[in-house]
Amino acid sequence: MERRFEKVGIAGLGLIGGSMGLALRRGGVQVLGFEQSPQSAARALERGAADRIGGTVDGCSLVLLAVYPGAAAAFVREHLSEFAPGTLIADLCGIKRCVCAELEPLCRAHGLHFLGAHPMAGRETSGIDSARANLFEGASLVLTPGKGFEEELLEAFIRLMKETAGFANFVRATPEHHDRMIAYTSQLAHVLSSAYIQNPLCERYSGFTGGSFQDLTRVARLNSEMWGELFLKNRDMLCEQLDVLMENLAAYRQALALGDGEKLRALMENGTRIKNELLHRAQAQDLSRE
Repeated sequence: MERRFEKVGIAGLGLIGGSMGLALRRGGVQVLGFEQSPQSAARALERGAADRIGGTVDGCSLVLLAVYPGAAAAFVREHLSEFAPGTLIADLCGIKRCVCAELEPLCRAHGLHFLGAHPMAGRETSGIDSARANLFEGASLVLTPGKGFEEELLEAFIRLMKETAGFANFVRATPEHHDRMIAYTSQLAHVLSSAYIQNPLCERYSGFTGGSFQDLTRVARLNSEMWGELFLKNRDMLCEQLDVLMENLAAYRQALALGDGEKLRALMENGTRIKNELLHRAQAQDLSRE
């Protein structure tokens, strides 16, 4: 008999948690929401992201933690006496090492299952008003199951996420590999976008771009509290990627300063080659799924 999650608790009803609530309820799942902001809680009910707000997690076979990393373990500890044995707790935080290191042993010690999960989807704006039921459709979900995690339970979670939220790809990783990759694919891009826009010339860009300026500054509008926590808790991995980027930028600057056209062309051709290889690989993967 397939395991089903008919009642799900969601801690944090912002962009990610609110979108999860909308998607799950659309799929017929009962959602119990937890939200510290009274305004966000009321708005979540208005938008249909939860059936009700607050109370206990008793009766929830799955609890999703869509809060800042530092608040994830605190929520579990606060409600520890309410969880039924065997409850699955999945965090949706943007970093994994610090969250998994704290929650895996805590859950194990109290007969609970813990799963790290990171939805690879988002928007430039945050909060419950930015939540969308289709936010995760076609997206990837990175999973970091710990040693000995029950395969049947993992498959049940994947099935729920696929059938209700519309995730199309599920990637397994260790917390360490997740954090290193996210430092490159997400955090570095946000730092670069924020740094790039802090140029006095940005105020005069109108009429001087065909779209490249908008592309590079798309994620410059940062929630400084959330992203600051993510950056600092993953600072070793992010600093590694910043070092690589600055080394690459230095190579361009040196070629320009020396007027070395051959070196400059070689750098650009190498970048073009890598991008083309990535595009060809992605196209091959798409064809293999058909």
